[in-house]
Amino acid sequence: MRKLRLGWLGLGLLALGTLLVTGRPVQAADVKTVPLSVVPITNEYQVNKATMFYDLEMKPGQSTELKMKLINNGKSALTVRVRDAAATTTDNGSVDYTNLSTTYDPTLAYPLPTLIRIPKQYQQIQLPALSTATYHLPLTMPKKAFAGIILGGIRVTPVIQQTTKKAIQNTYGYTVAVRLSNGTDQLPSLRMRSVKTASSQNGATVNANFQNPKAGLLSNGKLDARVTKQGQNRTLKSLTLNQSSVAPNSNFTAKIPWNGSVAPGDYTLHATYTSTDPKFDNTKVWHFSQNFHVSAAQAVRYTLTAMHIPWWAYAIMVLILLLLIIIIWLLVKRRKGADPSANK
Repeated sequence: MRKLRLGWLGLGLLALGTLLVTGRPVQAADVKTVPLSVVPITNEYQVNKATMFYDLEMKPGQSTELKMKLINNGKSALTVRVRDAAATTTDNGSVDYTNLSTTYDPTLAYPLPTLIRIPKQYQQIQLPALSTATYHLPLTMPKKAFAGIILGGIRVTPVIQQTTKKAIQNTYGYTVAVRLSNGTDQLPSLRMRSVKTASSQNGATVNANFQNPKAGLLSNGKLDARVTKQGQNRTLKSLTLNQSSVAPNSNFTAKIPWNGSVAPGDYTLHATYTSTDPKFDNTKVWHFSQNFHVSAAQAVRYTLTAMHIPWWAYAIMVLILLLLIIIIWLLVKRRKGADPSANK
């Protein structure tokens, strides 16, 4: 048994989270497929000792050690990569603990990676074959008291050596949530920040950006969004997100597909978000409405994109147009040269 201490603000979240191999759940006991196991050790500040993640309630500036074990059941050494992330919200309306982007929502005061500073030499850990290593990971809470929670996670994956350039390698990893609080709750909220059109591979979308500016997890939600002509009530396009959750101090973009040709004009996005989160005394409902405009140039671009016309088709059309212009110009020039009255 050996010990490794990871940095002055390292965070031990390597524990029983989501384990995936090529997108399919597998059993960690399958040594041939998944030799790595992660076992968390209950922390003294754990709110609920039955949870499968670190849920700690501590005082401002207080420090502790999160303990966990990495077990290599395989007959070959493993190199394990450790990365941390602040909890974000996907465009499908679910909480993501694996987004490694360092571009955070402007309302997020304490991103988890700013509290977890894993030294570079420990971001990849060497784990010998048939061995167990116990790790002590120092955690220090923000010095200033805060209401609500800090939410994030750590992704633990083995480094897979690619044998050939074209080889497809199975990958798997453990993702574990960590929740930190000072013991003061804060109710989540929701607001719509912007509405605009965009182009995707499948055509146009109406992108509505929603934000939870509070340090509270919004769960048990449902988003209903629809697009109408401005001043009218007939639904042109719609989107529903069931079983939605929004991470604390995060935002996400709901993308309503247009599916077909786009007409220029003025439109309105109507959205309703309903939550039966038990944090609220009753069902909580938010209503949003915002106008947006589609120009003629945008409508043409979106419609052509939806038609899946390849780039070389555009090139041919431009070439044909140029040839027609040249031919017309030559015919006009020849006609003027053949008409004596045109030269007087």
